[in-house]
Amino acid sequence: MIQEISTRLLKQLEEDLEHTCFQIKDPFQRWTTALKLIREALKRLRTHFSDLKFKDKEEEIPIFKVIKPSFYQWQIYYTELYNIETNLPYGDAEKQTAFLEQELFYIERFFRQYAFLYQYYKLNATELDNLYFVRGAEMQSILLPEVPDLDPEFSTSCDYLFSKFKAFEVLKDWVLERLLHLKKKNIDPQALSGNLQVREMNWTGDTIDLAEVGLGLYHTGKLNNGTAGLGEIFRWLEEKFNVNIGIPAKRFAELRKRKRLSRTRYLNEMRDSLNLKMENEDEYVPTGKKKPNSALNDDD
Repeated sequence: MIQEISTRLLKQLEEDLEHTCFQIKDPFQRWTTALKLIREALKRLRTHFSDLKFKDKEEEIPIFKVIKPSFYQWQIYYTELYNIETNLPYGDAEKQTAFLEQELFYIERFFRQYAFLYQYYKLNATELDNLYFVRGAEMQSILLPEVPDLDPEFSTSCDYLFSKFKAFEVLKDWVLERLLHLKKKNIDPQALSGNLQVREMNWTGDTIDLAEVGLGLYHTGKLNNGTAGLGEIFRWLEEKFNVNIGIPAKRFAELRKRKRLSRTRYLNEMRDSLNLKMENEDEYVPTGKKKPNSALNDDD
């Protein structure tokens, strides 16, 4: 029950956060709006959690190892992102690069500082779950960081740390993409040829389909000689097609959850449609007759 409820709440929260990021450009307003959404979602999760009666520790562990960190990570992420955006030097690419490299060093240092627990998190280990993710478990260790005042009824020794691991991984991607953008040089502006007026194009399909396209472009390295970042590609597609695709890591996770044979459903559909068109064009046509609706004619 809690898994279904939390999945629904998290999906709604992340959709609301994506909409907020797309609509609000002012860092402070975006941060405060995001925090309001996150805290409300955590409050609702906390309410549902209070109604549960656990049979054993095995039912309690996933709440604090996976579910709560999936929500709380966004509070940490948006707070850290706000601090970076508001302290980023303006107008000087070299100073911005130096600043972001320092932020990247801070993130990597955090992972090294808690290397044992970070590896435990990355490997999805389970041996110490009874200590890390059960309320009231005695856990005194120099390996654990100082954490904010926690609600003992809705917190364990390591749920905050796992939330921070998740948040910092997303933040690291943001910093790397921004650094890549700053370090690009000699980018020629696009030149328009001819006087053809192209009307505005809007994406009218599911956004997950466009996410497939963006991921495909990124992993095949066909944009800017492979230097275009994934987040940069997503923002470019959003701008060109007037749509909000969302956070790259989350859309990739959605694709991974699909059945193995249909993970790239839209790309497969594109391939099949194009192949079908070419096969139809290759069909035998009696002499002297033209195939109707041909995509290419000899006169083209």
